[in-house]
Amino acid sequence: MAPSRSSYLRLPRPKTFLGLLSLQTGAELVSLALLINKAIGFYGVLAILTGYSLSALQLSMYIYSLLLAVTLAYLIRHIRKQSPLQNLALAWLYVLDTIINTAYTTAFAIIWYLEKIHNSNGAVGSESSTDANGAPEGSTARRGDGYAAQSGAPDTPMSIVLIVAFTLVRVYFSLVIMAYARSVLQRFIGFSDADGEEASKQPSLSPFAVASPLGQGLAGKLGRAMISVGRGYWLGQTKEDEEWARSINVRFSRSRRKSSKSTAPPATTIPSTEAGPSSQ
Repeated sequence: MAPSRSSYLRLPRPKTFLGLLSLQTGAELVSLALLINKAIGFYGVLAILTGYSLSALQLSMYIYSLLLAVTLAYLIRHIRKQSPLQNLALAWLYVLDTIINTAYTTAFAIIWYLEKIHNSNGAVGSESSTDANGAPEGSTARRGDGYAAQSGAPDTPMSIVLIVAFTLVRVYFSLVIMAYARSVLQRFIGFSDADGEEASKQPSLSPFAVASPLGQGLAGKLGRAMISVGRGYWLGQTKEDEEWARSINVRFSRSRRKSSKSTAPPATTIPSTEAGPSSQ
């Protein structure tokens, strides 16, 4: 049977981190790396206190990094606790940060490129004005253009390659965080016992439903809002997910049976009270 078009368009769902570590360990490492990266927000605050002049773009980036670092410090501890709401929020936070970080990087790259062009044009203009006093007017300008092209040409492609490479790494890390949050949600709600491929494709009940304990109050509304986007990804089931869940349930039931047998009191035999035939 040929694979359907939806299987090609399905978002990748890593099972491990880099093929070596579990998703939980990978989520912890990725979150800690992001927390260290966002610690630059504290340096921005120190720069403001010392009177260092910052542009509006730099100031907004430092404030954003500071707020994100505080939020990450709260959410990271819930990775091992496997809290559905906090892990879902962590996944969305990492995805949004990847988009925002790409936007900041693009903005800074454009500003840097425009300033470099402006500085090179200013240097060429100053050299041409001095040439008007005695040297040929066009020779130094051509040398200035050639020097600016030679100095700027190697830097720009390498910078673009590095930006693209780091962006691809961030995309993979986002998939790891999302896959772990998805596994936490599906472990919490469990899988339905319906058989067949069509039933397995139906999304499970939301852990943030109004009638559920996690669906109460503002936290429940936030969970329903986050899970409404990509509901099929967060709660959808595949045959691989069902087989994995069945194996986990089998192992859990076996371990529970062993523990119950080890803690059960020894059986006592009750002596028979039936009397034998009486002798006459």
